[in-house]
Amino acid sequence: MKDFRMSEEPVAVVAAEHTAVRVALWRALHTKGQISGPTSLKALYMQGQLTVGQLVDRYDLKCRPVRDLIVSYIAERSPAMDYTSLSSLAFFLGKLFWADLERHHPGIDSLHLAPEAAAAWKKRVSVRVDSKGNEVPRNNRHTVLNSVRAFYLDLSQWAYEDPARWAAWAAPCPIRKGDIDAGNKHKARRTARMHARTRTLAEFVPALVSTARTRREHASALLDAASGQPAGTRIAVGGTTYEMAWHGEGRRRRLLARRQLDGALIDPAYEENEAFWAWAVIEVMRLSGLRIEEVMELTHLSVRRYTQPDGQVVPLLQVAPSKIDAERVFPISPELAHVLAQVIQRVRGDDATIPLCPRYDTLERTWGPPLPHLFQRRTGGGHQVFSPASVRNWLERTLERAGLRDVDGTPIRFVPHDFRRLFATEAVNTGLPIHIAAAVLGHRSLDTTRGYTAVYPEEVIRHYQTFIHDRRAARPAAEYREPTGSEWAEFERHFTLRKVAYGNCDRPYGSPCAHEHACVRCSMLRPEPSRLPLLRELEANLEERIDEARQRVWLGEVAGLQETLTALRAKARLAEQLTAAGITDTPASLT
Repeated sequence: MKDFRMSEEPVAVVAAEHTAVRVALWRALHTKGQISGPTSLKALYMQGQLTVGQLVDRYDLKCRPVRDLIVSYIAERSPAMDYTSLSSLAFFLGKLFWADLERHHPGIDSLHLAPEAAAAWKKRVSVRVDSKGNEVPRNNRHTVLNSVRAFYLDLSQWAYEDPARWAAWAAPCPIRKGDIDAGNKHKARRTARMHARTRTLAEFVPALVSTARTRREHASALLDAASGQPAGTRIAVGGTTYEMAWHGEGRRRRLLARRQLDGALIDPAYEENEAFWAWAVIEVMRLSGLRIEEVMELTHLSVRRYTQPDGQVVPLLQVAPSKIDAERVFPISPELAHVLAQVIQRVRGDDATIPLCPRYDTLERTWGPPLPHLFQRRTGGGHQVFSPASVRNWLERTLERAGLRDVDGTPIRFVPHDFRRLFATEAVNTGLPIHIAAAVLGHRSLDTTRGYTAVYPEEVIRHYQTFIHDRRAARPAAEYREPTGSEWAEFERHFTLRKVAYGNCDRPYGSPCAHEHACVRCSMLRPEPSRLPLLRELEANLEERIDEARQRVWLGEVAGLQETLTALRAKARLAEQLTAAGITDTPASLT
């Protein structure tokens, strides 16, 4: 077999004029075994992971002993770090720390810095030069200081453990405790800014979701109306008039829809495809709280079905490790199930299965194995997983159409991670225990989850955790054991008890009904679309009872029944919204 780096065939592939030709030729040659290397031509050009030495050598350090020291130090810490953190540490120590010192102190070869040199460096690293050439505060300056401080303290500690290797480099740390304490204030201000941003964005989420849904519906109608229409034909979609017109020359000539309002040319197929994926990714992020990388990692295997003892099927979402090496599984809400079902239906191939394709991790710079990814597209005769950059572009174009503005006229901007903070805030503020929210989000520490929730009383959390800690300390250790078969059966029975006439009760496991089974007025009731006729029947019955109570002048009864009727109508509206969106109790096409 020929090596793909030395063969003449890849040269011919790269020299081909059209991208599709290059891709098809590469795939054909690879299938026939005439060349080796990656199956995808794109994989050939994607940069893989650099070694620790290559990461540090990007900054051209002059002092070879210090360069070797930094490489050895990072290599020593690398087993506990992902590639992104490794690259960041090389940037902090190599460029922002030592390369900066060499630039201002030529010939420096010792980590023992003079007080004035250390102070000058800390001042320089606290600012950066923006694209306009202006000096602005460096947002991650305290992260840099922490990394350098850890570098010095680790060397001092390792000097005791392995003097021959590290003792020569032990030196007083130039980063004092006061420098680190200042970072706590910066962190508190950053958290306050994130909370304020989350509270601001929360009120614009419904408008953004509505825009994405409306755009998708309009694009789908436009594609249907434009299909098979010749040039010059005028079509009207949703009150907007289009005229079919040719655009481009030669092989690039396409039949597009010209919008009469502003003359914009629109490719109906491209617009419908982008509108669908923009809607799908916004819905998945806001309904699951997943990181953008985790959304792109979702596969058909991520959707699981758990059958309860009573036969009811509960769909579950299995999230593979991404940022942290911790897999998690949580129930899928009906709204999320509806979205995932449509995504699965869209990416199924002709054989009713989802095509397998690898995914390139832009952070880790590695290719994953071929899997049935949900967020994929056909390209060059194969399939490719969407990149995070594509998601950000979809979100930006949806925001442009929404035209959202704050009270001061400032345009509202969302980034993918905003949906994660919004999900956490809504979940905790509507009663979900914070430790459960941490498990759903995949946080190792409750402190991280607290930082995501914009409105949650810190004092209550602290006192509650102290209470739980004291209670656990007072309880026998035997209580913290694996559950028995009967205990596990009781736990499963809890899910059976959640089923009520109008839907499902979402009260936590082990907690009694706090409203004496007055389900209609309870905030924990989640109505199901199929129960809408029953809700309407109950509404009519309540109206009759209210009329009777008024005739008999039972004013207390009227007040109670009206409160029940108000709650019932709110539940019915929610069931109507789910029905209008095509959301069923358990989508049959989910798996």
